Amino acid sequence: MKEKVSIITGASGEIGQNLILRYSKLKNKKIIAIDLNELLTTSKVYRFIKGSILDTDIINQLAEQYIIEEIFHLAAVLSTKAEKNPKFAEQININGTINLFNLALLQNLNYKIKTKFFFPSSIAVYNLENVKKIRAVKEETYCNPKTVYGKHKLYCENLGISYDLYGNELDLKIDFRCIRFPGIISINSMPSGGTSDYAPEMIHNAFKKNNYTCFVNNKSCLPFIVMPDAIEAIIKIMKRNKNQLNQNIYNITSFSLTVLNLYKLIKEEFPNFKLDYNIDKMRQLIVNSWPNNIDDSNARDQWDWSPKYDLELAFKKYITPGLK
Repeated sequence: MKEKVSIITGASGEIGQNLILRYSKLKNKKIIAIDLNELLTTSKVYRFIKGSILDTDIINQLAEQYIIEEIFHLAAVLSTKAEKNPKFAEQININGTINLFNLALLQNLNYKIKTKFFFPSSIAVYNLENVKKIRAVKEETYCNPKTVYGKHKLYCENLGISYDLYGNELDLKIDFRCIRFPGIISINSMPSGGTSDYAPEMIHNAFKKNNYTCFVNNKSCLPFIVMPDAIEAIIKIMKRNKNQLNQNIYNITSFSLTVLNLYKLIKEEFPNFKLDYNIDKMRQLIVNSWPNNIDDSNARDQWDWSPKYDLELAFKKYITPGLK
């Protein structure tokens, strides 16, 4: 009898590590983790595969050996790195995702199940360049991404929706669920390659008694959540009955703040912390094109999304106690 498993790609990444810690606490869940880098939490997984999502031998082996009930496809080349190396980013972000879609579709063929497929998207799919950022952005608006990363995310979103609603040429389908994340702040890992990284980088450096040079200006403003809320959102949307979800793509958010707002908050805890600026034109243009406020009412209405941490609680109950 083949084992029923859940797959997490990008398992050693920022979200992957935290998801494994939370997901491994659920009963009857056997996690197969995949990443090119070593996994710190191997005791929490059923099996770890050190390898690439581009390796079709790995994909075929998984299809032959297991019944795959869920896929959490977290592996990606993030926004700043994708802009610098678009060819490589396309291989991972699009071709790698297609490999995982095909793996999910095979489950429908072989076992007559619709594998739940979680895909983390991003506010990078939006482009509000030259638009006054006043009203919160809904899922169906301003989807004309400026960046390579945003274009990859939107392409994979649409492909996932197509496989969910219509299936492929063999009428095979998946159960596709997607969250468009804002910036994520985590206390137990330092991000790399993202354009919203300035916020967690500021925080981590302050707690290490270091100063920080910011790559965007002090008026830059983006929406954020903290990692525990991001993980709970993933768990919650994947648990929800499909008939309660009226769409495949959902925004979530908690708080928005400017670089200057964040600096002032950090100074309350670390009066000696100093911030200066060395503006990266590419990253500044990216931030300028992203919304500073997003509408997550659909997630709140359809699957009871609600962040545990607002800005005040994030610092008082999560960031400050966790980093001290």
